[in-house]
Amino acid sequence: MSTAQGALERLVSRIWYGKSLLSWCLIPLTWPVRWAIHRRRKQAAPKGNTPDGITVIVVGGLTAGGTGKTPVLIGLGKWLAQQGYRVGVVSRGYGGAHGPEPHSMTEVDTAAVVGDEPLLIQQALGVPVVVCTDRKRALDVLVDQGAVDVVLSDDGLQHYPMPRDIELLVLDAERGLGNGRLLPAGPLREPASRLANVDVVLERNSSDPDRGFSYQPSGVQNLASGRQVTWSECLAEWRNQSIIAVTGLGQPTQFFEMLRGQGLAIEAESLGDHEAMTQAHLERREEEVVLITAKDAVKWPECSDTRVWVVAIKVALPSSRLTKNHIIVISTTTRRKSTNGWPNTELRWSIHFG
Repeated sequence: MSTAQGALERLVSRIWYGKSLLSWCLIPLTWPVRWAIHRRRKQAAPKGNTPDGITVIVVGGLTAGGTGKTPVLIGLGKWLAQQGYRVGVVSRGYGGAHGPEPHSMTEVDTAAVVGDEPLLIQQALGVPVVVCTDRKRALDVLVDQGAVDVVLSDDGLQHYPMPRDIELLVLDAERGLGNGRLLPAGPLREPASRLANVDVVLERNSSDPDRGFSYQPSGVQNLASGRQVTWSECLAEWRNQSIIAVTGLGQPTQFFEMLRGQGLAIEAESLGDHEAMTQAHLERREEEVVLITAKDAVKWPECSDTRVWVVAIKVALPSSRLTKNHIIVISTTTRRKSTNGWPNTELRWSIHFG
């Protein structure tokens, strides 16, 4: 991250999450944002107006920047797959050069084409993923493929043309809603009143047993060699070695604090959000171990530096949300005759939290 970029991000953080007179000066600029939000919400389809046999769950955010949406989606996707659901994912594909048309991801796609988060999701879940700036079109393509019954939307809470059944909102308990103002005077994408309309709220690092989730390291993999080591083994191996953690997350301090909480004495370097890491970032670094996240790793497949290790992170979702009493199949419905002429009766999945 350049010095100027770092200074700008610190300034924005002070405006949004501190007490700054600049926030008051920016309030007039929130008025067109509020008008645009109101206009978009008029386009919203009623909840439940999703294709027959498909349940759509939006995992989204109310604030700009990283709150942990993608790890939550991956954790939820793994749980749903374990319960026998056929999961698919739609994503905007931020940062990718995939073009305006829906793109069904394949094994040869790179982060440069589809964006880092969709690639990370596909590698973690091994499910169909379609990227498009128009998530509704991505959803239509995924449904037409006929291989899913639950679709998770990576972000997209504010993408109102896309129908949905469940809205799952992810927040950071420590940062909350900041100063409570809309962009650009504050971090909010929509007014705080939107909280009353979502179905589930999960908060990173919250002590609430029904809302809180946290990150836990589960192991590491050497990016150059592919060697995998358990977390307990690497803690013992690195006890007396110099370590630097480098990441391009939206909120990098969460990664650094997790590592320090595990007893590691690390140096820390933040890249810009979604910034791709290269060998140039390490040329003047003499640390013996370099730790990055999986989101950083998918943007650096050509890495040959044997010091670089990818920390595998699992999300501990609230157990009270992941029980058959909260996520259930409630009924069966007869679907319309399919395009190939076969009449069929399939399960209508309805997922209820709490």
